[in-house]
Amino acid sequence: MEDQYSQAFSSQKSYKFKARNSSASYRLGKLRKFKKLVISKKEEIASALSKDFHKPLVETDLTEIMPILSMINLLEKKLPLWMSDKKESSPLLFKGSKNWVRREGKGNCLILSPWNYPFQLAVYPVLTAFAAGNTCILKPSEFTPETNKIVIELLALVFTKDEVIVFEGDAEVSTELLKLPFDHIFFTGSTPVGKIVMKAASKNLTSVALELGGKSPVFIDRKINLDKAAKKIMWGKFVNGGQTCVAPDYILIHKNDEAEFVESCKKYITEFYGDKIENSADYNYIITDRHGDRLKKLVDQAVEAGANIECGGEYFSDKRLLTPTLLTKVNKEMDVMQDEIFGPVLPIINYSSQDEAIDFINDYDNALAMYIFSDSKSTMNTLMERTSNGGVTINDVLLAVGHPTLPFGGAGKSGLGRYHGEYGFEDFSHLRSVMRRDIDLGTSYFYPPYTDKKAGIVNSLLEKFSSLF
Repeated sequence: MEDQYSQAFSSQKSYKFKARNSSASYRLGKLRKFKKLVISKKEEIASALSKDFHKPLVETDLTEIMPILSMINLLEKKLPLWMSDKKESSPLLFKGSKNWVRREGKGNCLILSPWNYPFQLAVYPVLTAFAAGNTCILKPSEFTPETNKIVIELLALVFTKDEVIVFEGDAEVSTELLKLPFDHIFFTGSTPVGKIVMKAASKNLTSVALELGGKSPVFIDRKINLDKAAKKIMWGKFVNGGQTCVAPDYILIHKNDEAEFVESCKKYITEFYGDKIENSADYNYIITDRHGDRLKKLVDQAVEAGANIECGGEYFSDKRLLTPTLLTKVNKEMDVMQDEIFGPVLPIINYSSQDEAIDFINDYDNALAMYIFSDSKSTMNTLMERTSNGGVTINDVLLAVGHPTLPFGGAGKSGLGRYHGEYGFEDFSHLRSVMRRDIDLGTSYFYPPYTDKKAGIVNSLLEKFSSLF
């Protein structure tokens, strides 16, 4: 198998300059073909996701298919512009030169995609990398075999193996692939695995983009409509069974508003999924038994340590279904507050002052997202000025990650690099500077020997430059 990976890598390495120099029309032709296939195979994609972890049809359309179509639509409008050389001006010492920046594909790319949005998060970076003029080896998660089948089928119908090839398997496959000297690695997953990827990449000085996670906080200000906020948060937390990298990980709410907020949350959980959530067609299962057991243990440990289950907490092992769970009386020492939850469990923590809430947020590493519910511009600005995270959404949740032109990515331990829109195109591009000098306007005069006259002219130039500041 190792030879298989090396052979695919070598073949793509031989092809990478052809990929880099392919035209916008060639790239767009393949992207349009892929878009048509996605539309025609929509039901098959949804069926695969349902088999893998009971993903509802509407959620598949909204969170797996629509982002891909939106991205291709954007590329159809913008790709020729993004591929164009960017001219740069010539300051005094560079008069007589023409200067520009070429955006070129980085070359051979490895994309390691996760299981939680197994269609979108595999296909999105592959198409972005291809649009930027790269070759790709994709290694999807072994936890979503049915979705992998349709991903492989669609990619093979559009791209040659020199352009895109997929290898399935467990962590051993990723380990072998990471030994190869790729030009760029794009990884979506957990922070611990992200560290392994970065360490492996360092051996070949390979650039990396790491889309990770973290404990994304929700700050709820005083004097807002708690019922409206609860509705949005309950959707954002429990969509995809809570298995979303930017899902709200915990709530910070004023102590006098907590009880009202909890009641609104419970109301919307029932409205969304019914009284018998285990029978709901609109609720995701947990991806594996191991993940389900981990989440149940987090809840059990929190209760043993003094937390209250306001609703949920039931785990149906035969379906790998954990009901939407709200916890109160939670503290930082509990296991549920140590790492990203990545499941349908939501701790609710009350605060007495804004400063207390900000300190609570800053006790954790930078999250991938932060959510602020407030009508006060002062509060919004204070939260953004005094915290750090990948992105901020105000008075809603999750939606920013679906915006096709906003940059998406983390800060600190929640990730490196950005993608979506032009930011993704640049992340998969090498910005190559070019200077063309056809006219020599006297620069060669300053070659050695350095006479007193030359030194005097240089000093005059320095004084001229200094006066500009």
